[in-house]
Amino acid sequence: MTAVMLVVGVGLQLLLGYTAQRDVDRVLADRADAVVSVLEAGPVSSRDLDPGVRVYDENGDLVAGSIEQGARDEADDLSTVTTPTSVDVDEALRLLARPFTTTDGRSGVVVVSQDTAAYERSEKYALLATVLIGILVIAAAAWIARRVTAQALAPVTQMAERAADWSEHDLAHRFDLDPADDELAQLGETLDRLLDRVAMAIRSEQRLTSELAHELRTPLTAIQGSADLALMRGGADAETRADLVEISRAARTMAEVITTLVDVARDAAATDAAATCHVAELVDALRPAVPAHLDLVDGTGTSSARIAGPRSLVLRALAPVLDNAVSHARSRITLTAVDLPHAVVITVADDGPGVDHRLREHLFDVGASGTGGTGLGLGIAQRVARSLGGEIVVGTPGVGAEFAVRLPRA
Repeated sequence: MTAVMLVVGVGLQLLLGYTAQRDVDRVLADRADAVVSVLEAGPVSSRDLDPGVRVYDENGDLVAGSIEQGARDEADDLSTVTTPTSVDVDEALRLLARPFTTTDGRSGVVVVSQDTAAYERSEKYALLATVLIGILVIAAAAWIARRVTAQALAPVTQMAERAADWSEHDLAHRFDLDPADDELAQLGETLDRLLDRVAMAIRSEQRLTSELAHELRTPLTAIQGSADLALMRGGADAETRADLVEISRAARTMAEVITTLVDVARDAAATDAAATCHVAELVDALRPAVPAHLDLVDGTGTSSARIAGPRSLVLRALAPVLDNAVSHARSRITLTAVDLPHAVVITVADDGPGVDHRLREHLFDVGASGTGGTGLGLGIAQRVARSLGGEIVVGTPGVGAEFAVRLPRA
């Protein structure tokens, strides 16, 4: 629309300029004809002529008439022309020189002038009006385009939001729009196919996780059982017993990791969607994990909201974060909780050396560890939190480390 208005404005100015010039030339030609008619009647004097008219003889000498002071030199220059000639003076005055020959044999040149200031003002006013109208038209076109586009894209936005929500919470939903040739129906069909692929990928992951869990649990149970039986029999030296205790502990830890992964990958329909828990319940369950030489400062008493998730899964998101704090804290671990409109944020902070800046970007990646561990704990905690619709973020660098576990409210 801006380009169109520019073309219209330039075209209008060119048209007005051409029309104004033609009108001025017509007025000058009419005045020159009137003067020639007077000359046909006989010799004339300055009193017989209107202001802005000069008559020259065949030699270019002034016979009669007067003209604007600023145009006298230009008029004298036109006194000997042989064809009608027009000249602009200072863009505010236009001269026309017209040769003539009367019936009695007298000849010469008539020079007439016309003030063009009024025409110039009309063109400027027309330009100003065109600019103002153009601005209004462009603004109106922009508003209409924005409104029409917003209305046209509103269904697309709604479909995208629903598809995103279904992909996270309920993959059984589909748009199932009637077959049609419009773009919205085609978009709905494409989103349905994408949701089918997501559901298929998740089911494949669930089957693989279930099969791996079944294959791993049996040998793990055998390893843990053998280690526990050997400890119960006794008779082994202290070093052997320490090895058996470590084997039993490692097997139990691996079993817990497998159970967590199975619960995270389990179909949402198989879980209790109505299960919720309170922060106080979580603190009571986490407190035994803090050894006696560390102080646990509980600042979660201000939280009264319930978390939208079963207690067991929420604990599996928090436990690795607390274990990380226990591994790095010097003397104190602080728990705080804040209720937001749509979430509960539980913060775990310690007074240890803090998070190495080289690990901050990859802290939740599998294998990332600053203490030489397996690097599975925080990665699994992040996966559990996201399966609940939340997230774990690392706090700003400072004294000690700080992790904020954000979970949705019930």
